[in-house]
Amino acid sequence: MNRKVYSYLLRTYGRQPAYWVGVGGTIVQTLLMRVVLPLITARIAVYITKGDFHGARTYTAVYLLAASAGLVIRFAKDLVANRIENRVYGGLMVNFYQKLVGKNVAFFRDHQTGYLASTFRQHIDSTMELVRMFRSDILQSFISLTVPATVLMIVSWKVGLAALVVVIAQIVYVVWSSSAVNEERSKSHEVYRRISGLVSDDVTNIIAYKTAGYSDNAVRQMRNLADEETATFWHRRKKLAFLDAPRDIIAVTGTAAAYWVIIANAQSAAGSVGLIVLTTTYMIQIFNNVGALPDVIIRHDDLVTRLYPTMEYLTDAYESIKDPKNPVKLEVASGRIDIENMSFAYQDEKGNKAGVFSNFDLHIKGGEQIGVVGLSGAGKSTLASLLMRFDDIDSGSIKVDGTDIRDVKQEDLRQHIAYVPQEPLLFHRTIRENLEYFSKNLTDKQMVRAAEAAHAAEFIDKLPNGYDTLVGERGIKLSGGQKQRVVIARAILKNAPIMLFDEATSALDSESEKIIQKALPEILGKRTAIIIAHRLSTIAGLDRIIVMEDGRIIEDGTHAQLLKQKGRYYSLWQKQTNHKKDTNAELAAIRTSKVPA
Repeated sequence: MNRKVYSYLLRTYGRQPAYWVGVGGTIVQTLLMRVVLPLITARIAVYITKGDFHGARTYTAVYLLAASAGLVIRFAKDLVANRIENRVYGGLMVNFYQKLVGKNVAFFRDHQTGYLASTFRQHIDSTMELVRMFRSDILQSFISLTVPATVLMIVSWKVGLAALVVVIAQIVYVVWSSSAVNEERSKSHEVYRRISGLVSDDVTNIIAYKTAGYSDNAVRQMRNLADEETATFWHRRKKLAFLDAPRDIIAVTGTAAAYWVIIANAQSAAGSVGLIVLTTTYMIQIFNNVGALPDVIIRHDDLVTRLYPTMEYLTDAYESIKDPKNPVKLEVASGRIDIENMSFAYQDEKGNKAGVFSNFDLHIKGGEQIGVVGLSGAGKSTLASLLMRFDDIDSGSIKVDGTDIRDVKQEDLRQHIAYVPQEPLLFHRTIRENLEYFSKNLTDKQMVRAAEAAHAAEFIDKLPNGYDTLVGERGIKLSGGQKQRVVIARAILKNAPIMLFDEATSALDSESEKIIQKALPEILGKRTAIIIAHRLSTIAGLDRIIVMEDGRIIEDGTHAQLLKQKGRYYSLWQKQTNHKKDTNAELAAIRTSKVPA
């Protein structure tokens, strides 16, 4: 785990020379402040004991110069290192974001939004904290523990040996004791991400949460997760608490042993005083660093276990839908779509497949506008997903103006298709920003014209801030019909040669639906269009209608032709129109009936 994490940090932060300037500065500063200054202090004590006050004053001046140099180096290296670390941090943020949003759409169907957002923050923040921790706490602790012990070994090998035994024993013990709680640490981070996912899920779907009337169940679920996290944390801290006692015993015993050796081997008063000052200063420093070492190691391991799982998202996992190495530029003139011998099956993580299409054929002329109908599970939305390359076909081909969509960049393909899904997707931004999302540098006139065509302007103009109204997360401040009309207006502004509506009018009320139906010719213009619809009245006026069932086209023709065939389309049409008639009759009967007093 540690090897992979540090390899990643070396490939990112480690490639920046300025970072190593900061590391070098830390080494020099630490040596000056924690090694050289105690040596100078010991020499001052020796001179004072001898009565050589001139020598003491000289070394005092040396002390001041060394301390000042250490402060200047610390200031300079922090400026240099922080600047480059922040720059790399920003680059990693963009890179992780690109990798995350570059995953297949299927990846997002299986992962919670809050979980992924938590993963994003944990990854970026952990990298920064780790490299800064290495440059400061870890490096300074290492120098403060090893170099003083080495100096003491040179001055008095017996004293140095006592200090070295303390350092080695402490490092080995602390590293072992910290790794002993790695399992609890990993569990704690995983529960943390799950809690973030749960909160995000409930907040995003707050209306469903509140209208369900079962908030007790949600609170119980949160309490279970909270109990799981606190229990894991408690076991982790309890284990560490029991492991702390031996560490303290090692430190105290080692320090006492060093003092005993000094006293037992004292030769001259001045020499002993100098050695005592040096040993005391170094041993206090060693003792303090040993005392802080568990927190340093624990925080280090905590960051590693937090960062390591997130590195999975930097791999090519969940990126089976790739752009070609040498993509062809998609040039769309007419917008002709040819689907030939297409086969496709969904596959879960265990490799189980669920077939949708087998040798499916569909040809749409440039500028032709077709409707797609069928019962749920017929493959309508899957057809839209495959055309957008949210999923890849298993065999056959999908071509736009003769170009296989797998031969072009996904972004290039999607720029030529204005897609309106069943669920209106709005960002937590203003209406203006949502409309501009597909097309930048729009004029107000273009925006208003598109909003009018989608019949969104009539409600936007009544809002307090008009087009600058914040719609809330997923457009929660707007009704379903209002959201969908904004989405349709955004699709119009994209001005793509192909329009793809996947149940785009399902969220509209009957009045709004009629308005959109009348406006459909203006919305579509002369573009190639595929309109997937449940309400047949939405597509009755299109050039052609196909009826799907179990991934097959069972009927194909105009509205009039399909009614004459008296097949599946006719049956669906009769059900929908008769239902409306029956409903109207019931309403009329209710209005004319007498209500008993």
